[in-house]
Amino acid sequence: MTERSTGKATVRVGLSFAALSLLAMSLALPAAPAMAEVPVPRLSPKSDVALAMLTTAPPAAPIRMGPRLPLRYAIEREAKVDVSIAVAEFYAARDYEPVWTEERAEALRARLAAAAGDGLDPDDYSVPRAAPGVFSAAAEDVTLTEAALRYANDAYSGRLEPRSVSRIMTIEPPKLNEARFLRRIARAGNIDAVLESVHPQHPQFQALRGKLREMLGESEERPPAVGAGPNLKRGVHEPRVAILRTRLGATLVDGDDPNVFDEVVEEAVKAYQRERGLMADGIVGPHTLRLIDEGAGEAPIATLISNMERWRWMPRSLGEHNVFVNIPKFEVTVTQNGAVTYEGRVIVGAPGTPTPIFSDEIQHMVVNPYWNVPYSIASSEMLGGIRANPSGYFARRGYEAVYNGRVVNPASISWNRDTLRRVRIRQKPGRNNALGSVKFMFPNEHAVYLHDTPTKHLFSRDGRALSHGCVRVDQPFEFADALLSEETDLSGKALERMVGGKERWLKMAVHIPVHLAYFTREVGPDGALVRYGDIYGYDARTQRALGL
Repeated sequence: MTERSTGKATVRVGLSFAALSLLAMSLALPAAPAMAEVPVPRLSPKSDVALAMLTTAPPAAPIRMGPRLPLRYAIEREAKVDVSIAVAEFYAARDYEPVWTEERAEALRARLAAAAGDGLDPDDYSVPRAAPGVFSAAAEDVTLTEAALRYANDAYSGRLEPRSVSRIMTIEPPKLNEARFLRRIARAGNIDAVLESVHPQHPQFQALRGKLREMLGESEERPPAVGAGPNLKRGVHEPRVAILRTRLGATLVDGDDPNVFDEVVEEAVKAYQRERGLMADGIVGPHTLRLIDEGAGEAPIATLISNMERWRWMPRSLGEHNVFVNIPKFEVTVTQNGAVTYEGRVIVGAPGTPTPIFSDEIQHMVVNPYWNVPYSIASSEMLGGIRANPSGYFARRGYEAVYNGRVVNPASISWNRDTLRRVRIRQKPGRNNALGSVKFMFPNEHAVYLHDTPTKHLFSRDGRALSHGCVRVDQPFEFADALLSEETDLSGKALERMVGGKERWLKMAVHIPVHLAYFTREVGPDGALVRYGDIYGYDARTQRALGL
């Protein structure tokens, strides 16, 4: 309070705390600073108010919002309300100086507006423009920074948590170094280059994104389905052949009947089958038909985006020497220094017992392995046969019952589900062992691994989703040669010489990254888009979760 004499009485004049604060601030501030509106809360990009602001012209006259603050102080206020920790710390470290010049802001807006070409949603990153009395320059600056960071996180790690698609997708997406990204974007002369750098650089991701951009530039037409029916093969005459001919691009000689399955169609079918790793017999059976028709009725763009999302979950480096299993393709590859050194067929988990999705490292191998039968298999598939004739069941299959670390007579046990939790069933090493002669181990929560198998005939099938979750390798010793190329004392030949006899555990001096992955689309060497079956339905789940 202050007092002032009027000659008649003493008048007490009161100044509010806010007025005193503004007076003190005005005395302390430098002369003629940049000014900005008093901050207003930032809006979610998809809120009704934000969308209205993007489509509605600002009022003819500014609405009075209170005193104007220097821009830096307005940004400080903005950066302390409803912002991410990374953005708050970023602005504090730069003493709340603005980040976005008009030119840089336009470059950012242009890239965010084109996010559909990256498999992302532009609406997630839209920012209203500053308008006097409606959206301050300070709010715009901070909101642009938040939008850039949100885009970078989505591009780098994906928009979904893998476990939201399936509980056995335990892959851990890489995490963006947010502080480093914000420092880079603040000093970047080329905004587009910084935003491009946060996307996966894997060749397949880049190729799929290229296909996506091609499709976005075209009208999205869904191809007709061939449709269910008897096998189609040479000599068949029916209308489905005409659709098949169109789908495979098989030429028709003038005057010929398009409904006839002729030599041209047969060769087109064989080429399609070879392209997808199927037995090229020229017959459109159930599996070939399923692959051909999987693209019919689907939204091709949504399928590409779902595959790109899963690529964002992959480690940024797969490893100079790595093992890669693409489950829908039923294939394993070994790559070293950019060259594929092994490529082979695999059997993967059936839809009811799917192979999990994650990355790890192969650390050791077991030659002449025992197979410890999981409780789930023993209780659901074996218990009835064991109870009918315990001794005969175990003897015919080379099984042993192990209780407290000792092998016991199976006939001495009263078998039921509770017993199976206390008595371990294992299969002895040998030619009929379910794991074959060797298994390749990367200890994990799912207890899955790569292994040999005695049922070699199953590799001739086109659809090979047949296991209980582990991955069976067609040529284990050739695979081992490529896997062990950095070892001095181990090789595929050395392992093969150990087959027969007791179980042997062999540690690897160099651990090799292994990736159990799920990609239903890839771009082939000729630039053509190749489809594989969505055997576990993960494309559909991913698309639903992304709202596609």
